[in-house]
Amino acid sequence: MERRNQPMRPNRPIDYLKNSVNKVILIKVKRNRLFRGVLGGFDEHLNLYLEGTSQIFEYQDEDGNIHEEHEQIGDCVVRGDNVIFVNLANIEE
Repeated sequence: MERRNQPMRPNRPIDYLKNSVNKVILIKVKRNRLFRGVLGGFDEHLNLYLEGTSQIFEYQDEDGNIHEEHEQIGDCVVRGDNVIFVNLANIEE
C-alpha cells in the first residue's frame, strides 16, 4: 500500500515537540505549577526555552468556584527534569 499523497505526520514524541517550536504550549512542572508560553527551543535534556511566558495560578474561592490568575514572567528556561507534562501546539495538517 502506497502513501504518496499523505502529509508527513510525526511518529515520535520528539517530532511533536519539534513541530511545536514557535507555537504556544502549556507546561506543568513539579509543585503543581503551570506555565504558558511560546516554545523557542529545547535541548537533548528537554530543557525548554519559553518566550513571553506567564505563570498560571488556579485557586478556589469560598463558594467553590475555580479562578485563574496569570503572572507575566517573560522569557525563561524550564529545566527538563522538572517537567511533568507538556501540552503541545496543534499540528497543522
